[in-house]
Amino acid sequence: MENKNKICPVCEQHPICLPHEVCAVCYEKAKNIFAESEECLNQIIKRRDGLECDLSLTKDWIKENSNGLGAIKVIAESILDYIEDDKDHQWHKHRIRFMQDMVKELDLKYFAPATRQQIDDFAQSAADFWDGKITTQEARERLLFMRKIVQKDIMKSSDWEPKDFLLWMMETEEVFDWMWSQWFECIHACIPDKCNDELWIKMFHKHFHNEIKVWVDK
Repeated sequence: MENKNKICPVCEQHPICLPHEVCAVCYEKAKNIFAESEECLNQIIKRRDGLECDLSLTKDWIKENSNGLGAIKVIAESILDYIEDDKDHQWHKHRIRFMQDMVKELDLKYFAPATRQQIDDFAQSAADFWDGKITTQEARERLLFMRKIVQKDIMKSSDWEPKDFLLWMMETEEVFDWMWSQWFECIHACIPDKCNDELWIKMFHKHFHNEIKVWVDK
């Protein structure tokens, strides 16, 4: 992602630290969160199997990002992936509204041959479903209708398509949670164009400003 001002797009405070797209402060925070997750996983394995375990994931993480850690990865994996939903599913509804806004911004080519009106209507139906304004049966019917319009090739289920980004809005929360936590295999991979990374950052800050600020201020 081009960063003309060279300011960290996560904290929006410090200069980026090349080759990363984030500053040194955000990089260290993300690395530490990964290290803490590694330690927790080690403890779980130790309690379960009674064995000492050193996964050495931190070294792999540093090696993986030696060519530059992306700002989107920091926000998606170090900030937003650690937020838990409440009994009223407010966090999930928040994510759906984020995706609805993203769909409005993305080029029509991603969802061809659907029209802009059909795309926006479906995204609104998904938001309405999670807000309890339409029934499960109505949601299912609209999902099946949109699947026919976008003509997703079910034989290519192993390859993430932009059409998935739209259709997932109607998936069960359990399925959506898995996809949300696998950003670079699923949701972000659907819209891979580098030119869209600036849009991702913009939408992250618009919809998850408070969550990002809490992480930055820690």
